[in-house]
Amino acid sequence: MVFIIIAVQKHLKDVIEGLKLKGHQVVDPESYNYPIDAVVYQGSSFEMSYISTNNMPQQSMGQRTSYGVFMLNCQGKSIETIDKMLRMRCYESLI
Repeated sequence: MVFIIIAVQKHLKDVIEGLKLKGHQVVDPESYNYPIDAVVYQGSSFEMSYISTNNMPQQSMGQRTSYGVFMLNCQGKSIETIDKMLRMRCYESLI
């Protein structure tokens, strides 16, 4: 299993529960102050001020093979599609 930490907007309760069922660690982007691998949001904008340098994985941190934060707009996507995109760190049109 791929271990990733995903920040998901609070109001996306179905997405949060679905990702937890898939085995992901889900955190709140507004309050989590540690490295994350991805942000799942919905709509035309995301408050980027929630993401700080504390959230950016560094090359020297653990077993991570990718660095930076993968941004994923989940609007109109199933949990299965979101999960696949997160695991591959690839947008749907490239899958």
